[in-house]
Amino acid sequence: MFRTLAIVLLSFIVACSSNVDDNAVIFNYKDFGPQVIANEVIGMEWWQWQPYGESRPTQYGIKVVVYRNEPLNRIEDIYPVIPEQKKDYRYLEYDAALVYLDEKISENIIEDVTVRLKKTREMIVTKLGDNN
Repeated sequence: MFRTLAIVLLSFIVACSSNVDDNAVIFNYKDFGPQVIANEVIGMEWWQWQPYGESRPTQYGIKVVVYRNEPLNRIEDIYPVIPEQKKDYRYLEYDAALVYLDEKISENIIEDVTVRLKKTREMIVTKLGDNN
């Protein structure tokens, strides 16, 4: 009985202490292409707490967290949106990221955008693994 309890407790501790760095990778908004296509999966390229963007060109420090094998609420806890600090994260699950990237890469509308999307896809697969 004690041995079983110890194994269960140890398994719980290991599961809770797993490093989210192995299951998430952070990108800049532009790594998913221009706003005209990226907004499909990560929203508009302005602070998510604002109803619209600035009239003057503005650089927003929006980060995109692609995650795998972690619940969204844990990712949100580790990478929280904090308007007062201008911390804006968008969350994109691994499979959704690859579906989006594969679709836009296959469309190949603008070569330099396609090159950027391929690089983003490669980084995701390198960091988080491949489905094959």
